Amino acid sequence: MRVVVLCGVLTWCAGGQAQEKPKADLNVPGEEHRKLDVLAGAWNVTVKFPVGPGKEIEGKSSCEAKWVMDGRFLRQEYSSSFAGKPLTVVRYLGFDRHKGKFVEVHFESSHTDVMHSEGAISRDGATITSQGTHIDVATGREVKVRSVTTMLDKDAFRLELFYGEGKEAKAVTLTHKRKQAQ
Repeated sequence: MRVVVLCGVLTWCAGGQAQEKPKADLNVPGEEHRKLDVLAGAWNVTVKFPVGPGKEIEGKSSCEAKWVMDGRFLRQEYSSSFAGKPLTVVRYLGFDRHKGKFVEVHFESSHTDVMHSEGAISRDGATITSQGTHIDVATGREVKVRSVTTMLDKDAFRLELFYGEGKEAKAVTLTHKRKQAQ
């Protein structure tokens, strides 16, 4: 009798576990990826670089952002010119569901360095802040970098890059305005 009752309890426990909510597949895009949907599209970009105390240079760029790899990463391609030469910057932004972090990889046509960073989104879902490393083109040394992507509204967002530890220096501000359909 005890063996039958024990088998019944084990069968009931195993059955109860089978009815639990199935775990999410961490290999497919999730709700975190949907938070990036607002960044997809065609953008006019104002670029500002500090060039000394209280001084900035302002330029223009365009950005085309679309989902790639079956919705796992948002690919942002920036096209502009810098110092009279064409400049292309490609940024991949996504969410690593295994690590539970937003991830960013950034390439530029002007050098061979790759910037990579990881971070989190604010509670209100408006700002992604990531930390990583990058080569400072001016010095050739690896520096800490912090990227801050702030969704201003459905038609505008800002990307800021800061270099250094402790006392950071703003390296660039990119203000995006959605291109209107023609």
